Amino acid sequence: MANELMIVDQWGEKFGVKDLNDKKFLENITPQQLEDIVYLKQNINPVFKNVDAVLKERLNKGEQFPHICFSETERSDIDQSEQTKIAFVKKYGWDAVEVKSPAKLKRKYGEDIQQDLDKVIVYTTGQRLKYE
Repeated sequence: MANELMIVDQWGEKFGVKDLNDKKFLENITPQQLEDIVYLKQNINPVFKNVDAVLKERLNKGEQFPHICFSETERSDIDQSEQTKIAFVKKYGWDAVEVKSPAKLKRKYGEDIQQDLDKVIVYTTGQRLKYE
């Protein structure tokens, strides 16, 4: 592809979009190359978020683009009234009702709920990427 978007790292190595979409290519590059690409991605992501934000602003103002427009989407949620929750618990059991996260419970009931939360909070560990 003659006009392919390329990412060039600090040593001048070029990585095309085609390469970055190829899992076999990524599995065969050096750890240093992969780390370089990841850091480049970290710098590029906010740029594209800004591009999306400006695009949405301009669409909201009525500007038209030949190939981009808003589409209507529908999202469904369950009524969270007490009556609905009671009806679902009676018919389907407690699994039909979601207990809110500790943060949501604190927002709703304040810090006073912390003592009760301390008795029931289950801590789990996971892994997340850390960039230095």
